[in-house]
Parts: sequence; structure tokens; C-alpha cells
Amino acid sequence: MNIMAFLVSALGNIVFIYFLIPLLVKMKFGQNVYELAPESHQKKQGVPTIGGISFIIMTSLLGFIFLGFDAKHVLVIFSMILFGLIGFIDDALKVFKEENKGLGAKEKLALQILASLVIAYLLRNEAQRILIPFTSTYWNLGFLYYPFVVLFMTALTNSTNLTDGVDGLLTAVSFVVAFFFLWVTKDLFQEELYRLTVIFLGALLGYLYYNRFPAKVIMGDTGSMAIGGFIGSMMLISSTPLFIFFVGIIYIAESLSVILQVWSFQTRGVRIFKMSPIHHHFELSGWSENKIVLSFAGITFVGLLLALLAYRI
Repeated sequence: MNIMAFLVSALGNIVFIYFLIPLLVKMKFGQNVYELAPESHQKKQGVPTIGGISFIIMTSLLGFIFLGFDAKHVLVIFSMILFGLIGFIDDALKVFKEENKGLGAKEKLALQILASLVIAYLLRNEAQRILIPFTSTYWNLGFLYYPFVVLFMTALTNSTNLTDGVDGLLTAVSFVVAFFFLWVTKDLFQEELYRLTVIFLGALLGYLYYNRFPAKVIMGDTGSMAIGGFIGSMMLISSTPLFIFFVGIIYIAESLSVILQVWSFQTRGVRIFKMSPIHHHFELSGWSENKIVLSFAGITFVGLLLALLAYRI
């Protein structure tokens, strides 16, 4: 059943996107490239965007078909859709304004905090404690529960959003990250979350078929925020949010590169990187997009192994 779910999800998304791309072109949902992006990115102007709706729809639809409507997987699907909706609003504004600026930073943050509070409320009976890596000890969050969930979900969705800057990068990295949930949900006997992860992996693989370099479709904030919503809620339900420091090392590196770049330039007038997020630094250093994707996915795989080690100990 799990193999069938994976194949249906992967092949279904390949077929779905085949028909979605011309529809996005007809609707003029094309990418507006940031004017300060590396020169190599300028050729991506007009590439169909909001392609992330494909794996949102495929994961949600097959999740309900295979698993029904009454289990923890519904909360994960809702989280993915909710954050994907924030991204969609941002993408739509960019398309309508015909520029690379959608929601303002404060507006996006406010919506992320609001969405995080909703998720925290819905998961209040599932995510009150978190496992400390390399131990069998759980930390009961208590009154820190809501602040922790808001900080975690907001930081993670922003990080996945920043990681989506090279063809196939966020898709490939997140594909590796999701394998962590296969192990954890199987260990916790959470069959419905295990199967939902299988479906999500299939949908990502089907999407990667079109999103690999040179990308025929771009996920946009719709997809990058949805991925953050899926991964974040899965970690909260499985009590493993602290394991993001291992398996999500690329997400963290992307965010830290931006933070450090801004801090250094504002305080010292010096840029640490040629451009941030850090994948752009490697681009400007002569790395091809494929090399960046393979390298970052490889680093994520090492992080995955460390996360599994930290979980089993």
C-alpha cells in the first residue's frame, strides 16, 4: 500500500504539472526575478511560478483518499495548506504588481505568527513535550508551549522560503529531510503519518522532475512556505523539533547567512558573503546550480544520519 501511494503520488504529480504549466502560462503567473539576483537568474524571468500548489494538492488529495479525514495527518495537511496560503498571497501580489515584491516583511511575519498560533492551538494535545537529542528525556514545555511553537514555525517557514533560490534546491533538500519522518513515525507506530510522508515524498519527486535545472516551473513562496508548514508540524507532532539542528542544517545555514550578512554590513560596512542567502554566494563563486543542489542535498543527508543517531541514542 505504501509503495502504491508513493507511485501514485509521484506519477500523479508529473501528470498534474504537465497540464498545470500551460495553465500558469496562460494565466500569466510568471516569475519576476529580483533585479539584484545573480545575472544567471535573469533568464528565469517569466518561468511559471506557484508550482508548489501541485504537491500541496497532491499530498492533500491522496492523504484524504488513503487515510481519511480523522487523524493526526489532517493537522499536518492543514498546516501545509495554511502556510502555503500565505505564500500564495505573496506570489499573487508579485504577479499582479509585476515585480519581485509581494507582502511586506512585517505583513508576512504577522501572518506567519497568526498561522503559527493557530497551529499551536490545534496541536496543543499533541506537541506539549519535545525530545532532547542524544537522550531519552522529554522536555515538557508548559507555559513556553505557545511561544516555542510560534518561534519554531515562523523561523522554519522563513528558512525554507530562503532556501528556495536555486533550481531544485529546496525540493531536493526537503526530500532528504522527509526521510527523517519515515524513521520516526515508524518508531512511534504512527502509521497514518508514515503514509502521509510517503505521499509527500512522492509528490516532491514528481515536482522535482520539472523543477530540476533548468526549471520548467518554480514553486514560489506558495510551495516553500507549504514545505515549512509540513515539516514543522510533523516535527511538533513527533516531539522532534530540536532535531532540525541536524536534519535541517541547510535551512539554518541559509537563514544564518542572511542574518550575519545584514549584521556585518550594518555594523562594520563589510559583507561576509558575496551575496546571501548562502547559495547565491556559491553561485557567484562559480558553482553551477546542479553542483549547489547536489552538495547541499549531500550535507542534508549527513545531517539526516546525525539526526537518526541522535534519535536512537
